[in-house]
Amino acid sequence: MPTFMKLDDVFRDWYLERTGALLDKDVVLPVLRALQGHPEAARLWEEHISAILEKVGFKNTTHEKNIYTGKFCGEKVLLVRQVDDFALGCHQESTAKSVYTDIGTKLTLHNEAEAPFEYLGLVDSFDGYDVLQTRDYIKLSAESYIRRLLKAHGWDNSSPRESSNKPKPPLHESDVANLFNLAAGPIENTPEHKALEAEQGFGYRSVLGEILFAYVLCRPDIGYAVTTLAKFSTAPNALHYKSLKHLAICLRQTQDWGIMYWRTEPVDSLPEAPHTPMKFDDSLPVVPPPSHLRQLITHVDAAQVRRLFSRWSRGISIPHTIHLCAELHGSRTHCSKCCRQSHQMPAFHSS
Repeated sequence: MPTFMKLDDVFRDWYLERTGALLDKDVVLPVLRALQGHPEAARLWEEHISAILEKVGFKNTTHEKNIYTGKFCGEKVLLVRQVDDFALGCHQESTAKSVYTDIGTKLTLHNEAEAPFEYLGLVDSFDGYDVLQTRDYIKLSAESYIRRLLKAHGWDNSSPRESSNKPKPPLHESDVANLFNLAAGPIENTPEHKALEAEQGFGYRSVLGEILFAYVLCRPDIGYAVTTLAKFSTAPNALHYKSLKHLAICLRQTQDWGIMYWRTEPVDSLPEAPHTPMKFDDSLPVVPPPSHLRQLITHVDAAQVRRLFSRWSRGISIPHTIHLCAELHGSRTHCSKCCRQSHQMPAFHSS
């Protein structure tokens, strides 16, 4: 159904300044796209792009509606969508370009000469992730995001005493007991809380939320520290602030850490990038290493507690690869065929 917008003085002034022409108040404008910020814009876009992807030949998974699969140019193609950003996994770049052309054609309005859809080539970032695609492995990290986080708070410059060879642990072992045993700090929104926040130089909840995003992306190694410090967000004391800043410094020293996905076979069209395995810290408990780089392993840690002082709970971790297999074809166990295929595919990006 055609939709039109009545002009107001603000729009007429903007148009006059931009073009030098004063529009008649009786003129109406045709609305060709959903207006950003309109309450219905998100729903209309979701329906529009979902219909386009279905017509092109994609089918989304049952539980994750933004993950799609389809067959194009004789090969299986995986697609993930974050609003209007697309990442597509396939063997041949020509397949990716063909799929993006099909989607762009259907997105193009009748009065547009070019599709509002840009092919960006090999994925190097997506939805907060940094993506390094090499001949032998794919690495996901949050390095760019962590750098922005540190710079925003003035913590981006390293101390001369710091050593990148032995980074700080996410939480000091000596501080863990005191985090629970010391008296709580002032309650949020009280003058005492605001005074403590001003003294520390940052908002506890703000920094916690920013670090939480890095944890959720691809830094499970800081999970215990994040979930522990989150328990005190309503009334943090000075030690909680100190520990949270310490966690940010830990991220500064390990900002290039991430999750590695090793390929079963090399992809010769991608660049070769040597990787030096990390050395195990002798001070940490002995964890049985995997027998090979592609073995899926998981560790269980009771970090999610119901009671702060009795500290009893149950925790479990499931490799996300199993979840991906369940989404794609209903398997609740690791499917070596599916996961091997997905790790072999280069990913291409469009927005």
